[in-house]
Amino acid sequence: MRYFLFFISFSFLVTSCKPPLPVYFDKPIGTQVQGFDTAVIGNYIPLEDVLDKGAKEFSEKYIVKYDKIVPRNADISLDMNGTNVNYNDVKAIMGTTADSTKKDNAKSCDSLFKSLCAFNELTSAKLGSILDKKGQAKTVAGMVKITYDRVLFISLDSAGKNRRDTLLLLGPALMLTKYSDKYFLNFKTPFGWEILQMDIWENKFLSARLFYFTNYNDCAATEAELTSSTQTIYPGLKPIQNAEKKVVGFKAMLDPKILLEKFKRSEESVLLYRIK
Repeated sequence: MRYFLFFISFSFLVTSCKPPLPVYFDKPIGTQVQGFDTAVIGNYIPLEDVLDKGAKEFSEKYIVKYDKIVPRNADISLDMNGTNVNYNDVKAIMGTTADSTKKDNAKSCDSLFKSLCAFNELTSAKLGSILDKKGQAKTVAGMVKITYDRVLFISLDSAGKNRRDTLLLLGPALMLTKYSDKYFLNFKTPFGWEILQMDIWENKFLSARLFYFTNYNDCAATEAELTSSTQTIYPGLKPIQNAEKKVVGFKAMLDPKILLEKFKRSEESVLLYRIK
């Protein structure tokens, strides 16, 4: 169920085999607030589920053929003065056919990356462990509930039992702040602050956007070359090394205006729909 995937695990969003670049800021963004206000408090489900349901219901009733909508039970010709494009031809046009050279290059880059880096997992992704419990009945429905000082996951399993898990609880290690009419969750880590942006609009949609980037050079032969490739992600990043001298993430000096602009280019986000 995709319900598990808000604030917990962003693996379903990842389109790249490269891990996201962990960036740790020297301080939280904006002004601290004690809790969420009524504009955010509420019950949410993934917007994708709502859209999927609507698309499924549409496709069960209608067929889309070029620029026409045709009822599935209609006894009419579907010839729209054109020929269908072969699916294999489409794949070829998009360049999705196998390429052994690309695979070999990917293996070479993977080897170089592992020799230089051992990136930390994003803090928000680690939260999935609290829901990964063996022996649990299958979840048949679930929602995210945001209250004044915490984020809960409420689920109904196949045995008819409700379960409540606290995903996030505001406190010293998790600071809620506000900047430019947006909320931010600031996770305190041993390396600095990991930041997630939250934004509400039309009083019914909520986006949770990680500082998530993979457009660094994973084929870099040196640490300096890797660091240089991160400067378009955020300026002035400095590598953090572990005891084995491998890069586990990058330090950043917070500039709120720059960070806000960079969030607009973040590669991944989760969209939620408020329900009554």
